[in-house]
Amino acid sequence: MANISITAENITQLRSLKRGDHIAVQGEMAGVKYYHHGIFLGHEIGVADFNGTNKMNAIVRVIDILEFIGQGKRRLIRYIYKSSECLPAEEAARNAEALAANPRLWGAYDVVKNNCEHFATRCKVGRAVSFQVASKLGSFIAGVAVVSLFSPALAIGSVAVGGIFLANINKSK
Repeated sequence: MANISITAENITQLRSLKRGDHIAVQGEMAGVKYYHHGIFLGHEIGVADFNGTNKMNAIVRVIDILEFIGQGKRRLIRYIYKSSECLPAEEAARNAEALAANPRLWGAYDVVKNNCEHFATRCKVGRAVSFQVASKLGSFIAGVAVVSLFSPALAIGSVAVGGIFLANINKSK
């Protein structure tokens, strides 16, 4: 994960999207803000994403760009990678199309180990990574470190839990 540096830009014109772009829309669930990720396949095709009516039945699928952006109600961003750190755009799009054509190849949804961001980064850079999960777990581990300063006995169990999560982040598909 340390070898990937990304920036994000707001997209206000859908026509600026290019096939193979890693895109995301902002969302919120139970007061927690997050980004939902996908790979743009083209204006006539849509977006490959890993989602469903609920997380238990999430699959890789192709949906219309307007559905992806909530009919324009959700802020759209594009992730920009250094060209040396990502696959060519057409290869990213083909990766996403292949998984959408056979969604069982991707596996079941798991918020920590296999979510929509894992899907999009796997298609775009060849490794399944979730920067959102890494960031949240980093904050969690930092909080555990603070707790351990005040109560070492309390922190021992928390560190073990944090270690399990970190082991899962570094796995790639």
